[in-house]
Amino acid sequence: MAEIEQPEPVRFAGRSAVVTGAAGGIGAALAAELGARGMSVVVADLDGDGARAVAEALQADGVDALGAQVDVTDPESTEALAQAAYAKFGSVELLCNNAGVLLFGSVADSSIGDWGWLSSVNIEGMLNCLHAFLPRMRAASGWRQIMNTASTHAFLPDPAGTALYTATKHAILGLSLGLRGELATDGIGVTTLCPGQAATRILDAQRTRPAAFGRPAAEPFGTGVIPMSIEPAEVARLAVDGIRRDAPIVFALPEYSRDTFRDQVERMWRLADDALVVPGETHVANGR
Repeated sequence: MAEIEQPEPVRFAGRSAVVTGAAGGIGAALAAELGARGMSVVVADLDGDGARAVAEALQADGVDALGAQVDVTDPESTEALAQAAYAKFGSVELLCNNAGVLLFGSVADSSIGDWGWLSSVNIEGMLNCLHAFLPRMRAASGWRQIMNTASTHAFLPDPAGTALYTATKHAILGLSLGLRGELATDGIGVTTLCPGQAATRILDAQRTRPAAFGRPAAEPFGTGVIPMSIEPAEVARLAVDGIRRDAPIVFALPEYSRDTFRDQVERMWRLADDALVVPGETHVANGR
């Protein structure tokens, strides 16, 4: 029996990455993990001072890093980021679209401004970065990869107070899987990172919400770091290992919550099974 040929391991050293939303949390951890594996890193964030501080800390550890301010909701800003990245490093082999925001509220009680802000960052922000970087990446050769940060919410059937946020994460998952198919002939891989509860400041995301989107939504869980969570450094390690093997999807969530998440995914599948039943037919759903 012939052995299955394994792909060559990706060598990160000597290559360059851009990480958005990298002034803290998962983005900063991704920048540190990639830098530790030998990549040059552009640390990009709406908080330019925070991005530069993260880059300076990486530089102190011997990583070739650049801190940059970017507003991913602005196509001109993401184009400027691409120009700065290529001017600094000459190439970008890895683009991590990690910037994202969160708010809570029912669909009925949420404003159009709530949706506008969430979608402008989480969906349009990702697309703006793709439009800025993809033409340059497609013109290159060799190993190239994109990682888009979605969430375990992309798989939840009953988000309970996070329907708008969850909708943006469903969109990211759908766009990313479609993009993976589209870019296969270009030799560019696409990985979707789906973290669960991570110890970040995402509960305080509205600190960056522009006044143009109206009054802030309620913050029922406060604005501190999420408790009982997986550490961003562990999310980053799992993410980079997934990038290395060109995984379509990477999950990163606290061990205690994995069984609950599996049950939630099973409920989603049961919704599909039930919908496929033809009236009058006997139906056994996946042995359940």
